[in-house]
Amino acid sequence: MDQDLFLKTKELLENNYSASEIRDIMSRKGLLESDIDLMIQKAVPQVKNAKVDSHKKIVSMISFKEIFDRVGYGFVSHPFINILFSFSGASFFLIGLFNGLRMILSLIFASFLSEFSKIQDLKKSFISRSGMLFGFSFLFMSFAVVLKSPALYAIAFLVGGIGVVAHGEIYTRFLSKNTKREHTTKFLLNISKYGILITIVAMIASGYIIDLFPIMGEAVTFSLFGNDISVKIYGYLISFELTALAFILSGLILSYVKQKDFVKSISMQQFIPRFIAASKVHSGFFFKNKAVLLLTLASLITGLVQMLGNSFYGIFIFNHFKDSYFGGFLNVAIVFGVAALFSLIGPWFTQKLKHHIGVSPMLVFGTLLTAMLPLSLSFNPNFYVIIVASAFSIVGASIMGMAQGFFAKKLLTQEQRSIYFSFLGVVLALPLLVFTLAGSYIAQLDLVLLFKIILGVVVLIATPIYFFMVLIYEKQVETHF
Repeated sequence: MDQDLFLKTKELLENNYSASEIRDIMSRKGLLESDIDLMIQKAVPQVKNAKVDSHKKIVSMISFKEIFDRVGYGFVSHPFINILFSFSGASFFLIGLFNGLRMILSLIFASFLSEFSKIQDLKKSFISRSGMLFGFSFLFMSFAVVLKSPALYAIAFLVGGIGVVAHGEIYTRFLSKNTKREHTTKFLLNISKYGILITIVAMIASGYIIDLFPIMGEAVTFSLFGNDISVKIYGYLISFELTALAFILSGLILSYVKQKDFVKSISMQQFIPRFIAASKVHSGFFFKNKAVLLLTLASLITGLVQMLGNSFYGIFIFNHFKDSYFGGFLNVAIVFGVAALFSLIGPWFTQKLKHHIGVSPMLVFGTLLTAMLPLSLSFNPNFYVIIVASAFSIVGASIMGMAQGFFAKKLLTQEQRSIYFSFLGVVLALPLLVFTLAGSYIAQLDLVLLFKIILGVVVLIATPIYFFMVLIYEKQVETHF
C-alpha cells in the first residue's frame, strides 16, 4: 500500500470527507476500488482514535481554564473591587457611576456580540485576548490603589467589564460548538457547582491575605548579602496579581484550543452599522404591547437594584465591621461566600416552590427574599443577621431571574424573544444611566438612605410589576382554553 496515498486518505477523513467522496478522489489517481476500501478501512480507526485523544486533550485544557477562571473571580470578587475602588480615593458617587457605566457598556457589548455571532462565529483568538485583557485590567487597578488614582482605577474597571463579556458569555457558546458532551468530564458537566465552591475558597483566602497585610502595607525585613532590607507587602496587591495571573493563564490556555471550521465572512467593524440600524428598527418593539413593556421595566428595576446593591453592600459591611469579628475583608468574604453557597440551592428551591405554591405566590415570596439584605443593612446591621439575609437574598434573586425567563417564554413568541434578549441592553442603556446618576448621588449623601430606597423599589414597584405580569399570563392561559 502506497504510504503517501494512505496518508492522503487519512487527511481526507480528518477533514470530514465521506467514503464515497474519498473513493471518487482516489480513483482518479488510478487506484482500484478494492485498494481504496482497504485504505479507508485501515484509516478510520486511526482517525477516530486521534479525534478522541485530541478531544480529551481539549477537555483537559478547558478544565484547567475553568479552574483559573473561578480562582480569579474569587480572589478579587466584585465587593472587593468596590472596596478597593474607595481606597483609590474615589467618592461613593464615582463608584456608583462607574459601576453603572460598566453595566451599560457590558449590556450593549453583549447585545452587539449576540447579534454578530448569529452571522459570524467569533474567532478563538478574540475570546482568548479578551480574557487576557480582563486579567491585565486587575494589574492596572492594583497600581491605581498604590498611586491613589481613581481615574486610572475607573478606566481599568471599565476595560475589565468589556473584557469579561467576551471572556464569559461568548466563551460558553464557543465551548458548546467545539466540545462533545459524550467526551466531557464529570467536572466540566458540573462546573457550575464545583466552580462556586472554588470561588468561595478563593474569596475567603483572598480576604485573609488582604487582612494579613493591611491596606497601608506590612513591613517585612530580610537579610541580603549581610544587609537588612525592609519591603512593604500589600495584601491587595497579592490578590490582584493572583487574579490577573489566573485570567491571563486562562486566556492563554484557550489560545491553544482548536477551533472547528472557522470561516470569516464579515468583520466586527463592518457589522457595526448593521447593528446600529437594527437597534433603531427594533427599539419600538419594547413599547408595542403590555407584556414586553412590563418585562422591560422588570429587567430595568432588577438590574438597577442589583447594580447599586453590588456597588455598596460590600463597602458598608467592610466599614461597619472592620474592627470586629474576622476582620475587614474576611468579614465581607464570609458574608458573600455564604450567599454564593446558597446560590447552589436557588434553582432547586425555585422549582420546588413553583410546583407547590404556583407562580404568583412564588414571585411575591422571591421579591420579599430579595429585600432581606437591604432591609437588614438599613434597620438591623448585625453581622450574623446580614449573613442570613444575604443568603436569602441570593435565593430571591434566583426566583426573580427564573420569573423573567418564565414570562418571556410564555408571553412572547420565539421571534419576539430573540428581539427582546438581543436588544434589551441597548434599550435599557439611557434609563439605567439616569437612575445610576440619581442612585450614586443618594449614596454620596447617605448609604443607609440608598438601601432604604432599594428596599422600597423592590417591594413597592417590582412586586406590582410581577403581579401584573401574572395577570396577563393567566388571562392568556384562559383565552387558550
